[in-house]
Amino acid sequence: MLRKVLYVVGGLFFTALFVTAVVLGVWAYNLNTKLTQSQADNQALQSKYENLSVEYAQAQDDFQAQSTQAQADLTKAGYDLSAAQAQINNLEGDLKKANDENAKLNAKLTEIRSKVEILNAFWFSTKSSFERKVNASDDEQLMKLYDAFAKSQNSDTYVDLMSYMIESIADACEIY
Repeated sequence: MLRKVLYVVGGLFFTALFVTAVVLGVWAYNLNTKLTQSQADNQALQSKYENLSVEYAQAQDDFQAQSTQAQADLTKAGYDLSAAQAQINNLEGDLKKANDENAKLNAKLTEIRSKVEILNAFWFSTKSSFERKVNASDDEQLMKLYDAFAKSQNSDTYVDLMSYMIESIADACEIY
């Protein structure tokens, strides 16, 4: 009788262990898929940033060429240069807006890179490397979640940590 009870309990334990392993495997696969998507989004943002940089350089060259040509044409024709100066001022305003947007995109790209580096360190580096990156970040919430995970080592704190890292990347990418 005792042997039958032990077999039943052992069978239940083995079944629970197998179900847990399957659930963790699916969950890890989903996290890996999200990480891959985040890296693809990072690459897309990098490509957009590079395109904007090229457009910015082209806009600067066009501005200089058009400004010089406009001033020469106006002077040659005897027109008042104040209209040309007004156009130049408008173009400089547009250039400043483009510079501001470029700076914003660069800051966003830097933020996304740092978050992806932390997530990458979690999955593909040592625990100490991940811990250094977490402590080097300015993200207090991430540090709190990591400390909770490091102390308890349970699945709830692990889920909280992973969820926060993925959500912070999605927020930085403005994926809603």
